[in-house]
Amino acid sequence: MIKIKAVERKIGFNKTGKTLWYPAIHLHSDVKFEEFIELVADETTVSSADVKAVFDRSAKVLIRLLQDGKSVDCGDMGTFRPSITAKTGMGVDKAEKVGVELVDKAKVIYTPRVKVKTALKGVRMERAERVLDVACKPAEKKEKKPEGGGSTSEPGNGSGHVGI
Repeated sequence: MIKIKAVERKIGFNKTGKTLWYPAIHLHSDVKFEEFIELVADETTVSSADVKAVFDRSAKVLIRLLQDGKSVDCGDMGTFRPSITAKTGMGVDKAEKVGVELVDKAKVIYTPRVKVKTALKGVRMERAERVLDVACKPAEKKEKKPEGGGSTSEPGNGSGHVGI
């Protein structure tokens, strides 16, 4: 069962914008990796140490394949693929001028399979108890910190992308 809470969000882009309340998921606990491994082991004939070893190695292999520019099909879990975002306002007028200097960052896009994507269809929901119900204030805009030069070969962890 999923519990929901009320969150306040500002409407519009100006400072005098009205605020309204919306439902949001109340994440009341996290499942730690060790607990997840135990749950998977309980569903199989494999020990938790073996499950952990497979997850650890899978992550290393996944990263290596993503760094090689490959899309990785992970069965019912979905697909992971590398992506890049272009620097804002850095489009060029000819294809020959496109180069790595126009890339803002590399990241990973995860696309769940239908089985995962529809996992919450029809799930039971209820409002969280008052003691658990904590209203969230709208996020304040943070000033962008200056970014240093240089680059990395490791993919980021954002979502969505702008293709080149």
